[in-house]
Amino acid sequence: LFLTVESQQQQQQQQNDDDDNDDNLRMRQALLDFRNRYEQLKHNPCFVSEIVVRGNKRTREKLIKNCFEKRVEKCGNLEEIKDELLKGREELEKYNIFKGINVTLDAGSEENYVPNGAKIIVDVAEKDALTLKAGTFVSQSGEGTVEITGGLKNAVGCAERIDFELIRGHEKSASYALHWEQPRVLRSDIATALRIFQQHNCSVRHSSFHETGRGLSFHLSSPERPATLEYNLVWREITDPTRFASRAVRKMCGHSLKSSIVHTLGGESEDDEEEEGVKIGKNGNWWWNVRTELAGLNPIFDSTTEAFVKSECHAKYTRAFPERVNDFLPEKMKHSLSWQIGARAGVMLPLRKEFYTSTPTSSSSVVRGSNIADRFFMGGVGSLRMFEPHGAGPCDARREKDSTFSSPSRTPSSPGVSVSGNLTPPRSVQSSSPYDSLGGDVIVSGTASVKMDIPVEKLRNIGVHGHVFVNAGCLIPHEQKVK
Repeated sequence: LFLTVESQQQQQQQQNDDDDNDDNLRMRQALLDFRNRYEQLKHNPCFVSEIVVRGNKRTREKLIKNCFEKRVEKCGNLEEIKDELLKGREELEKYNIFKGINVTLDAGSEENYVPNGAKIIVDVAEKDALTLKAGTFVSQSGEGTVEITGGLKNAVGCAERIDFELIRGHEKSASYALHWEQPRVLRSDIATALRIFQQHNCSVRHSSFHETGRGLSFHLSSPERPATLEYNLVWREITDPTRFASRAVRKMCGHSLKSSIVHTLGGESEDDEEEEGVKIGKNGNWWWNVRTELAGLNPIFDSTTEAFVKSECHAKYTRAFPERVNDFLPEKMKHSLSWQIGARAGVMLPLRKEFYTSTPTSSSSVVRGSNIADRFFMGGVGSLRMFEPHGAGPCDARREKDSTFSSPSRTPSSPGVSVSGNLTPPRSVQSSSPYDSLGGDVIVSGTASVKMDIPVEKLRNIGVHGHVFVNAGCLIPHEQKVK
């Protein structure tokens, strides 16, 4: 009985395999017949007489048709129409609002028959409109944050994206923003974005100040171009919530208006090859980025206006060690050894005439330099390792308990305030450096490192690797007193 059942199963399996082979042969034959028929007809006269869109529940039909109408109106045969339909489908995919797109070229409808006419049928499946994400993160400065983002995609039917952003940190940093993005404006490759925000940046741990900014930004970008352009209009306030800030930080407290335009240009290598999980370029991998900001564009130019030009450049170059080096490495570490060099340079120049003049109006006049919120900072992972975040560069001593600088009748935010004996510094100030990081206007830094895999599989699987590095940097402030 067992042999009989086994024989029947083998016969059934053999029959299924034969059926599959027959189906494959029929499909191949049908494809071959289609190709032969297409080769015979591809140069025959043909034009598009109708475009039909199906499956668009929210997306406007005009948006989909615009991807094809202009392209196919001058086509005269089947070959030209096919090429333009492929380009139109690629353009439609760039809106990133569809899960699937199927374009079919069929004979024209019998009701509106036109000789040599063809009909384009575009079937689309839209992505979900609502998105919601939440997570916890730790910033480079060591502050933990909770972030909630969500929004609507293609709710109006123009491929737009409307997002909201809520971020809250345990050191009172926060960000609330509403974001509108419109891709492919006027069927170009340029995307526009408008962002309205209110943000609170807490720098008490490193610099004893709290920055509040309210404003908007307008952004232009393109995935086909290496540059972006952005305009920012922000009303800012610098405060000393600890009442223990240094004299240099207290001088910067107050309101300011920042109206600036930012241009970013970048590039990277494209000839990467992946070998055993490690990307190795033929001539190494390189990456660079230049960011330039010009502030002071508001029509009313007064003491609250931030006016400066700031430019910063980053560059990195990575390359694998020569093949002969692998002969001296264990089998599990071969092809994982690479070296990298990186550099960073930046300069910030105030655009106030009195900052550079050598004829002061009074012997003790002090000219306001750059804002501490705009300056360069150095220290921490990704900047200058083995230093605390913002821990390298110019600094000023914080006030101590029971210290008095001048008249006790002044407000806490003004220079020279008395600190009473019963006032205790916040915990974040008590546990940090007795100095406030002031940042600088000129920065130069460099790093060189060697990276390798660790010959322990469990550590490699969780992303642990060996890293040997050396880095150095310099941060310089401008002179802020008129001689």
